[in-house]
Amino acid sequence: MSFATSQMPEPEVIRRDPQELLDGLNPQQSEAVQYQGRALLIGAGAGSGKTRVLTRRIAWALSQWRAWPSQILAITFTNKAAREMKDRLETLIGPVAQRMWVSTFHSACVRILRRDGEAVGLTRGFTIYDQADSQRLMRTVEQQYGIDPKRIKPRDVLTAISDCKNELKDWRSQLKEFAPDFRPGQPGVRLGHLEAGEQLYACLYAEYQRRLQAANAVDFDDLIMRTVQLLRLDPQVAAYYHHKFRYIFVDEYQDTNHAQYVLIRELAGLDADDGERPAAVTVVGDSDQSIYAFRGADIHNILDFEKDFPEAKTIMLEQNYRSTQTILDAANAVISKNQGRRPKKLWTDAGKGSPIVGYAADNDYEEAQWVVQEIVRLTVEDGFTYGDVAIMYRANAQSRRFEEALINAGVPYQLIGGTRFYERKEVKDAIAYLQCIANPADDTNMRRILNVPKRGLGERAEGTVAAYAESAGLTFWDALGRLQEIPGMTTRLARPLQAFRDLMEELIADAQAKDSNPSEIVAEVLDKTGIVEELRKSPDEQDQGRVENLAQLQSVAAEYEQNTPDSTLAGFLENVALVADSDQLPDEGENNGSVTLMTLHTSKGLEYPVVFLVGLEEGTFPHQRAMENVSELAEERRLAYVGITRARKRLYVTRAGERSQWGRSESKTPSEFLDDIPDALIDWKRKETAVDRRMMLGDDDSDEFGGFGGFAGFDDSDGYSTFGSRGGSRSSYGSGSRGGSGSYGSRGGSSYGSSSYGSRGGSSSYGSRGRSSYGSGSSYGSGSRGRSSYGPGSSYGSGSSSYGSRNGKVSTRRVAATHSASSSHASSAPRNSLTPQDLAAGDLVTHDKYGLGTVVAMEDKGENSVVTIDFGDGGVKRLMLRMAPIEKL
Repeated sequence: MSFATSQMPEPEVIRRDPQELLDGLNPQQSEAVQYQGRALLIGAGAGSGKTRVLTRRIAWALSQWRAWPSQILAITFTNKAAREMKDRLETLIGPVAQRMWVSTFHSACVRILRRDGEAVGLTRGFTIYDQADSQRLMRTVEQQYGIDPKRIKPRDVLTAISDCKNELKDWRSQLKEFAPDFRPGQPGVRLGHLEAGEQLYACLYAEYQRRLQAANAVDFDDLIMRTVQLLRLDPQVAAYYHHKFRYIFVDEYQDTNHAQYVLIRELAGLDADDGERPAAVTVVGDSDQSIYAFRGADIHNILDFEKDFPEAKTIMLEQNYRSTQTILDAANAVISKNQGRRPKKLWTDAGKGSPIVGYAADNDYEEAQWVVQEIVRLTVEDGFTYGDVAIMYRANAQSRRFEEALINAGVPYQLIGGTRFYERKEVKDAIAYLQCIANPADDTNMRRILNVPKRGLGERAEGTVAAYAESAGLTFWDALGRLQEIPGMTTRLARPLQAFRDLMEELIADAQAKDSNPSEIVAEVLDKTGIVEELRKSPDEQDQGRVENLAQLQSVAAEYEQNTPDSTLAGFLENVALVADSDQLPDEGENNGSVTLMTLHTSKGLEYPVVFLVGLEEGTFPHQRAMENVSELAEERRLAYVGITRARKRLYVTRAGERSQWGRSESKTPSEFLDDIPDALIDWKRKETAVDRRMMLGDDDSDEFGGFGGFAGFDDSDGYSTFGSRGGSRSSYGSGSRGGSGSYGSRGGSSYGSSSYGSRGGSSSYGSRGRSSYGSGSSYGSGSRGRSSYGPGSSYGSGSSSYGSRNGKVSTRRVAATHSASSSHASSAPRNSLTPQDLAAGDLVTHDKYGLGTVVAMEDKGENSVVTIDFGDGGVKRLMLRMAPIEKL
């Protein structure tokens, strides 16, 4: 079948010879590039060269099928991936690649809505709300209806609304089902008596959307839902895009949710009746890497692709170009345990490589110390750099122990997923001004900046104007233009309100004259509003760092101008709104000299020469909530597969026998994912923890938690020294030092958290000496030495530390030697007398919570044995046998 078109080719496109595009590809990759069917799924295993195949397939369409660049839509999930794809395409087809529709789902939808959004009530200058903006608006909505935001958390309501939008359930359908008598915007309604649930959420959803519409604003989930609504409601707009996009390419298809799936079908015209042939659709993905169910991703989109798209074909890419065979064998072994997946086995011709290194520490402190110690050894003895190394964990809370150890060892690091640059208050304030300049109808941001910097306009002034605006059906900005009409408005209030209005009118006029130079607009805002002046006058040293953050914002705007030929203020704000954590990571081939810390979910799509996969314990990874849910455990297993395949040369797996949570120590058993990896692949430097030995001996007594000296209880054969002392003595985390009195981190006297942003001092700083990574957290550890202080009154190294208490405070204390017996193992006491030999498939049991159930499977793993039970309406649960409150019938 031919894909030829009657349109003339664009002269600036470099038309490659077929052999050039196929050169260096393996047979499966070559087949995927050339396939001419209407729908193609490229099942791309981790590290199988999918971006290379996808870009060459696009170039093939341009050169061999004579497609126009404007006929192609290529979708990725991050801005970073989109930039990489554009850069690769540019080397193949020339500069025209930079003007093609290669973007994220959300960026593509913004372009569509900017052009045609009026059909769904959006003008071109609409504002995109980030999470903080949405929470601020929802808090306002709740207060309007007499709801205590502490009882009904805005974040929880927004999560429920997000779920609705991802399923394309609009507020009208939710109201019809759960609250048919409610009318958004109706005065005098109180909802404070309602409990959290569908009825309340439906009402808040309706009012939230009403206010977004009035502000000419959308949130992140709206971008896709409103685009789908547009394509369904306006036949002319739909026909335009059906005709425009003849070739649609989607990367990471396994991560799409229902709304994104429908959007692809709408853009392709698969269900249209407009006489236009549906677009050719190519999707690339790996069902084994589907790890975002918590965001609404539906793995069935990729599993059912051949059912959903007519004439679909699947081509599997299994040759890996990233990792050693040992690493791939481990990944294959772990993922093979998942049921219902399409068979796939990664392989490489790069050789076996080094064995995986395993380490079992007595607790999370020792785990972190050993990991950092090994990182330093790798840089000194094996020729790796700090930038070659990544530490990956299941949950953000695990990062703290590794941050402490890295800081005390003087090892620089960047934390991905920490406080983003654009979420810092001073930066949010400046961006709020820019949003209001671009869209004065944005009530949420207009009210945010009313008293920033302080100008004597408190809650009374804001409330007076807001009440009048609500009653008169005006925006907050319009109400500011009618101060003389507002009941109860005094001269004392009117004067600063009018000054604010005058300031904003001046800034709006300046921005209209300088629209193509966002950096100049940012400079005007920082200067005329007084934000920078207020911070400079502050005696607080941290405020000087905030000044530098605002200077960085202006630099970001200038960089945007340089990289965008048709730059505008609206374009800059759009670029800021759509930035993600992973977009702040160094580009491929760029090494910033810092160890990277990140969650496994953030690691998707990245690779490092050395990866430490930490916290491999039942209840940590896999997560506790997956222990009783088969589908969630399958996703956790896919997450493990993703983590393992991030490693190129060296992979480390570590666990702790005890982990501190909620201010107490809990015993942990090894993750079943460790059991899945063949023993021959792992070189265990230490396989058994003190907890393991106590459990095998039936002895609940233990050393005090934190009272070990150096690596007391560890195998001594490794010969490693510990951090904290400069001499030959071993340091300890508190009491019991073997060869000296130095405690962990006792090199001097620096404090963590007191350094200034952008400073060049000896303590760690944000942005010091070179490239800083703002949006992803920041680079820490530029040579800090000494005892670190983490918050008021807490010091590290003075005994065991208790953290994670519900008030969020960090405290340190000495613990009596009897602590572990009463606390550490309380959660480990068996809750039944059953053994694996007592149960078999088909046996009936009763559970204290789930009731009657039937045993489905029994996995004999000694102390870690797992039983799978079908509880009927209660679902199928996987339970650790010794901990399950069950009785055999």
